[in-house]
Amino acid sequence: MDIARTPPKTSNIKRYLLIGLAVLSSVIAMRYLWVFGQADFVANSDAMVFSEVKRGDFKVSVRGNGVLVPANIQWLSTNVEARVERLVVKPGKMVTQGELIVELSNPQLLQQLEETMWELEALEADAQAQQVAQESALLDQKSAMLNAQLDFESSQLKQKAQAKLYQQKSGAVSRIDYENTLMETKQLKQRWQIQQERYAKMQENLDAQNNARQARLNKMKKTLERIQHQVDGLNVRATMNSVVQEIPLEPGQQVPVGSNIAKLAQLDSLIAELQVPELQIRDVAIGQKVLIDTRNSHIEGFVSRVDPAVINGNVQVDVEFSISLPAEARPDLTVDGEIRVAEIANTLHVSRPLFAQSESQTGVYRLTDDGQFAERVIVKLGKGSVNQIQIIDGLTAGDRIIISDSTSWETYQRIRIN
Repeated sequence: MDIARTPPKTSNIKRYLLIGLAVLSSVIAMRYLWVFGQADFVANSDAMVFSEVKRGDFKVSVRGNGVLVPANIQWLSTNVEARVERLVVKPGKMVTQGELIVELSNPQLLQQLEETMWELEALEADAQAQQVAQESALLDQKSAMLNAQLDFESSQLKQKAQAKLYQQKSGAVSRIDYENTLMETKQLKQRWQIQQERYAKMQENLDAQNNARQARLNKMKKTLERIQHQVDGLNVRATMNSVVQEIPLEPGQQVPVGSNIAKLAQLDSLIAELQVPELQIRDVAIGQKVLIDTRNSHIEGFVSRVDPAVINGNVQVDVEFSISLPAEARPDLTVDGEIRVAEIANTLHVSRPLFAQSESQTGVYRLTDDGQFAERVIVKLGKGSVNQIQIIDGLTAGDRIIISDSTSWETYQRIRIN
């Protein structure tokens, strides 16, 4: 016997659940379409870098890279033609002042030195002989002058005696004898004066000859000193406590006059030569503080010189150090430098957006409060630092902006961040 079966009824809960899911899907779809419709472009947040605008003290700095170089560099050169005999030291060695670096040779110069010494000895002997002869002649003239003086004085005494007797008219002295004595006295006086003048002229001549002989001797001595200096220069020695950077020679090489022998660098007087982009050099001035990074240490210094020329888009800035240098400091060491240009108190600043230039206006994308959208706004920028830049107008503290490359959507006013 067949029994009729009644089909089960569909649960009301299941029906309501399906309806709710359909409604929720519709709402989500409408929400997505609404949100998507508010933006012109959709960008992925994984490829973006964000930064928040802050208010506070802002340090303006300029960065440049470069190398350490010695402030005192000397090239030793030869002043004569010579042949390289021996290289005593090699590049990189520390030397003290006076230490031998290179030995040179020049046989002709040594022979010239000996010949000049002989010539000087002969000239000194000849000058001495001439001086002795002239002094002897001067003594003879002095003797003749004294004899003339004695003859005059003797005749003068005789004249005085005859004058007394002649005035008494005793007849002991005739007028003729008295007149002869007067004439003889005058002649002897003139002879004595002439002998005095001859003695003075001979003395002047002796002095002049001595000066001439001394001048010739001095000339020969200077020639000998010059040749001796050239001979001493064959042993090239360090002129200061330094390190030998370069010796462009080989043993046996013939070097002409003025050739460079060795390059010396004083290690305790290193400076940094930084290359600063020409667009940032306008704010750099002499005396500004600089922080030099050697990768192992940080050294404080100051700007000592700014090159007036621009080479390959960069300007060279010389930095002197105000503290002692660390052990790793040496010539040609690559360094980075941060020049502290200024410090602005209580101002808006943000991490520097890509391609943002100091003292300019640019467009940046500012995030909305919910972070889902970014709107393009025009911002006035002030002074820029290495990785920060001042905000003059267009943003407020707490705003978040996109600082990464936005060239792919820069034509859109509003973008959605996925």
